Amino acid sequence: MTFASAVDSESWDPHVASTDVTGLLLRGVFDSLVAQRPDGSAAPWLARSWQVSPDGRTYTFRLRDDVTFSDGTPFDAEAVRLNFDRIVAPETASRRAAGLLGPYEGTEVLGEHAVAVHFRSPYSAFLNAASSTFLGFHSPRALREHPDDLASGGRYAVGTGPFTFTEVRAGQRAVFRRREDYRWAPETAAHRGPAHLDRLVFEIVTEDSSRTGAVLSGQVDVADQIPAERLGAIRAHQTLRVVRAVTPGSPYSFHLNTRRPPFDDVAVRRAVRCAIDVGAVANGVFLGEYPRAWSPLTPGTPGYAPALERSWPHDPAQARRLLDEAGFTGRDEQGYRTRDGRRLSVELPYVQSFVSTKNRTVNIGVQDQLRRVGVELVLAPLDSAASMGRTRTGDYDVFAFSWGGADGGPLRTLFHSGEQFPDGGANGSRVRDPLLDEWLDLRQATTDPVRIAEYQRRVQHRVVEQAYAVPVYVPLRDTAVGHRVRGLTFDAHSWPNFYDTWVSES
Repeated sequence: MTFASAVDSESWDPHVASTDVTGLLLRGVFDSLVAQRPDGSAAPWLARSWQVSPDGRTYTFRLRDDVTFSDGTPFDAEAVRLNFDRIVAPETASRRAAGLLGPYEGTEVLGEHAVAVHFRSPYSAFLNAASSTFLGFHSPRALREHPDDLASGGRYAVGTGPFTFTEVRAGQRAVFRRREDYRWAPETAAHRGPAHLDRLVFEIVTEDSSRTGAVLSGQVDVADQIPAERLGAIRAHQTLRVVRAVTPGSPYSFHLNTRRPPFDDVAVRRAVRCAIDVGAVANGVFLGEYPRAWSPLTPGTPGYAPALERSWPHDPAQARRLLDEAGFTGRDEQGYRTRDGRRLSVELPYVQSFVSTKNRTVNIGVQDQLRRVGVELVLAPLDSAASMGRTRTGDYDVFAFSWGGADGGPLRTLFHSGEQFPDGGANGSRVRDPLLDEWLDLRQATTDPVRIAEYQRRVQHRVVEQAYAVPVYVPLRDTAVGHRVRGLTFDAHSWPNFYDTWVSES
């Protein structure tokens, strides 16, 4: 089966990568301790069973004793310890996995197939985090013999999954082959034994029209992220169908850097939010197919606060008043606002190869909206290394992205003061808000669903009230699937399940 992906992975090491596409592309290589059921509960996978200590700080797992990595190395408690310790090691520079490990303290080997994972404080979201590709396991042999090659993928990506990574051409394609000895699928799987597919090919096709054309012509079997303007053609095609998955986590949002001017001033943040006609941008780019966002969580995420809907309308007149009150009363020769002779100009850096065509169009739409009230938004394309350097040091004004997560956990990753980019988090707004920290800590420490929902509601309302971020649209995964493809489903993270998928010639 051939799958056309809209974006490439910025790293083939799931412990280092941050983008959702890495989790999707590598799901077949890296298994997890547990799988997540549709209702959010955990199901056995590499771990047969587990217990949580009364204080919520220790998770003890009994591991399967029949699992091997594709290089023949046994999967055991020591492999869990090596991988988790590597994730939090500063030299790994983890961009997502370290945040998923939360207040990790260490892993204790209790026996060959028994392990205790300890946390400094209660961590109720760990089982959900442990179901992600990003907390999957490298072979200890690969960690020992090829530590500097893991990000390059291919034969260096050695996991316990149903596929082996056999070939990669940077920016073009990645090829995976079935493991004939695979026997440890998660309890949530539809079958047991090896995967149905003997070969899985990911073609990296970043241009929307080319990706859509490839699936319409039959050059690929499945195409991811079909643009809104081509959905009609896919739906009208006799041998194709559209499968839509609602992406859990955080919507595509503009995160405003609160640690430096001008967005250290809440009035300027609120002004920018009032200036953006979010509904018009979302409808214009996605032709009404994608809903506009109102909250830092998507409606498909448990704990979403529907009371925020229609709570902050487009109001350019209010935006102008707020900017006047903030002292940006002058105008330069191009019509942009000034204060003390300096233009109100903010910069949004981005890596073009990691940002979809549609998101670049959204950015341009927001740029135009802000221009109308006298705010200059500079869109600055960078290479990956430069972008990572600037985000880690906070050298930016705006950072735009969405963030996946099958429960309310993204709220902590995005808005807790201890989840800055250098810490492995994704606090793009660089928020340091004691109230948010208190509520997010309490949310993490409890397993009571009523209390969890209340803390998540408070956090969402606080983020909106303080305008730490401007949510724009709710990402949906519209996938075009050819008639040959059977059994394709999506997991709780909205990633395709290739293990249960097969191709029919009839």
